Amino acid sequence: MYVILFYDIANKSLKEKDNSRTIRKTVEKYLTRVQFSVFEGEIRPSDLKKLKIHLQKVAYKEFDSIIIYESTRMNYTDRVVIGVDKSDDIFTM
Repeated sequence: MYVILFYDIANKSLKEKDNSRTIRKTVEKYLTRVQFSVFEGEIRPSDLKKLKIHLQKVAYKEFDSIIIYESTRMNYTDRVVIGVDKSDDIFTM
């Protein structure tokens, strides 16, 4: 299964509610980071289920937005990069 995941922290002014690091670290266990809050990659359905369960526990429903696009196979998608491809190794932290 191929997945693209986006997340957005809606209100960073509430520092005690800023859990972007927790979300990022959770998602990085399963998918490749291609932008600051965008991830993609192949994932087993069982791991996707685990990821969703964990994200539901750590996300603040009133502030955070996590969107997951699921596809049965990557070859149903076309990936076009204009400019620098941040999925290259030189951008990993």
